[in-house]
Amino acid sequence: MKPEWKNFLIEQGAEFDGSDLLHFGNPERERRIPPQGAVLCDLSHQGVISATGADASAFLQGQLSNDINQVTAERAQLSSYSSPKGRAYTTFQIMQRQGVYYLSLSSDVLEAVLKRLRIYVMRSKVALEDASESLVHFGYADPEGEQRLKAALGNYPKQALDVVQAGNLTIIRQAASVPRFEIYGELDDARQLWNRLSVHAAAVGPFAWDYFDIEAGLPKITAASMEVWVPQMLNLHLIDGINFKKGCFPGQEIVARLKYLGKNKRQMYRIAIDDVQEPAVGASIQDAQGAEVGTILNSTLSPSGDQVEALAVLKIAAAAQPLSLNGNKVSVLTLPYSLDSE
Repeated sequence: MKPEWKNFLIEQGAEFDGSDLLHFGNPERERRIPPQGAVLCDLSHQGVISATGADASAFLQGQLSNDINQVTAERAQLSSYSSPKGRAYTTFQIMQRQGVYYLSLSSDVLEAVLKRLRIYVMRSKVALEDASESLVHFGYADPEGEQRLKAALGNYPKQALDVVQAGNLTIIRQAASVPRFEIYGELDDARQLWNRLSVHAAAVGPFAWDYFDIEAGLPKITAASMEVWVPQMLNLHLIDGINFKKGCFPGQEIVARLKYLGKNKRQMYRIAIDDVQEPAVGASIQDAQGAEVGTILNSTLSPSGDQVEALAVLKIAAAAQPLSLNGNKVSVLTLPYSLDSE
């Protein structure tokens, strides 16, 4: 995080534990605001890798699960990077800004992913760098967000993953039940937009963004879930995170076999847990007989504060059965897209 941006957030009431932003003084109140209320959320905790050079596009095309040629200054993309055995190292959101590709991912896997990608650069004219501090990065969600962004910038992205470039700011529309946007930009422009939007929006901790991602069924691979799941088990094929016609990439044979032979026995579900303690990544979900039928991927306390909402990878055959986690009831919730078994 840029020191100047951290100082700005502290002036807005942010409380930190080292470099980690915790909340803006009242985490209980902040948690209850979304999705009905407008929120601003710093996203500096997310990692970002930049890819530059004449061969950047060709290099990424050979490594990632989606067709990088579909990423433009007006369109972002979801993607993943897998091992040769088809297990996802990470999930990405990829955007293009001023001719540079930016790949956002969980910060705790950035170093490992960057190291592995660099192994395959060889003679390619591409530079891969940790760009987490190169741009200010924050989120904005607001039922009136379209009108307020248009008033502030003159435009706004209309559909999920549409991108608008406004001066030194890049705005990406995110899937959500209300208009939701990620903003990347230079320090002064980011501060000005934050200040303008904060007239109608409350600053909140990162848990609000986690809630929106879970509600939208957007998986995030962290260090605890690296190399565990094939991309289809994370529903990436259902949210346009895999292109089966783009050609080879690491793990492509396993990913393609799962699609064309139809042998996927697990997929990701959105669930509610009758508990107020967030489970660890990989925590076991059991059926009525006590057999493990799934594990937790991402979780957060719900805005109501009376249950945990999570994304979990479950056996498809067990999803309609009574489920529990540490003795607490687990209920399957709806997602904004159809699952394979529906």
